[in-house]
Amino acid sequence: MTTFKLDIRDVTKRYGEAVALLPTNLQVAQGEFLTLLGPSGSGKTTLLMMIAGLTETSGGQILLDGRDITQTPAYRRDIGVVFQNYSLFPHLSVFENVAFPLRMRKCAEGQVKAAVQRSLDMVRLGHLAQRLPRELSGGQQQRVAFARAIVFDPQLVLMDEPLGALDKKLRDELKLEIRKLHGELKKTIVYVTHDQDEAMLLSDRVCLMNEARVEQIAPPVALYERPRTRFAAGFVGESNLIQGTVRGGAIAVGQGMLSTAHADLLPVEGRPVTVLVRPERLRIVAVPDAAALRGRVVDVIDLGAVRRLTIAGEHGDTLTMTMLGGDQPVSPGATIALAVAANDVVPLAEDAS
Repeated sequence: MTTFKLDIRDVTKRYGEAVALLPTNLQVAQGEFLTLLGPSGSGKTTLLMMIAGLTETSGGQILLDGRDITQTPAYRRDIGVVFQNYSLFPHLSVFENVAFPLRMRKCAEGQVKAAVQRSLDMVRLGHLAQRLPRELSGGQQQRVAFARAIVFDPQLVLMDEPLGALDKKLRDELKLEIRKLHGELKKTIVYVTHDQDEAMLLSDRVCLMNEARVEQIAPPVALYERPRTRFAAGFVGESNLIQGTVRGGAIAVGQGMLSTAHADLLPVEGRPVTVLVRPERLRIVAVPDAAALRGRVVDVIDLGAVRRLTIAGEHGDTLTMTMLGGDQPVSPGATIALAVAANDVVPLAEDAS
């Protein structure tokens, strides 16, 4: 029987009549980086806080290394937590902030010094050990918070939107640092964000959440390429959601037909269906017979490396297409024919109500 590092079994949270998290099952492997991704109110932070022991569950079990920790106090769970607001002690030096978990565990002074120095060196802040938090930049403070979370070698590290308070440049830098540190430390990390770019860059798997439940769990590329529902398709990446009707294993869209390599996902003949086509998967074709869709270019936005077209489709939907900036330019008002590979036409299930 496989033992997961973290095993969430039917965990739920209610506040009176309000449901913050429906019964949820989730397993995280040793050394895995799993991201809880979703909009505000989707339940991701509620789930993280229950894993941390900072919020009580209303039902279910939380197992860490096969041990039930559902009722275990937070300070005894052997879990490191990194918060968005850093939560550093303003009157303590960087060294003492990082040392705090070790001192609470009554570790020997020699052990404290070695472990703190090792953690600070990992986040490249060893030279700032005697500074106070207010003397550091936001990015440096967040690195101190991460060093504190790993200094006692926890079984699990939880990160609650740790980059949310930083500007874009710092976020981009720290994303790469977190990715690098995970590769070096092989720690099991559960990370909360509403930023899909963070999730795509950092994660081994993404747990997409919506309306207090899990929508889909998959590796980042699989979630992008093969979302199961309209919500998943719309939340992760840009998308064209095209309405059609099932006809002979394909999708009738206005006067055109879209072929799909995923016919097993289609409803029965004659039923309506929504399919996903990513903007970069559409291509303009010169031969109309090769086209599945036709439309008129409404707008062209040149972003340098890429060019984004807004197209009024003859079938009634508005489409977005992304093409390389060096490709032959297309002017607003032009009528174009579009093709898409069958593998890139993904039928979607109806969203859960």
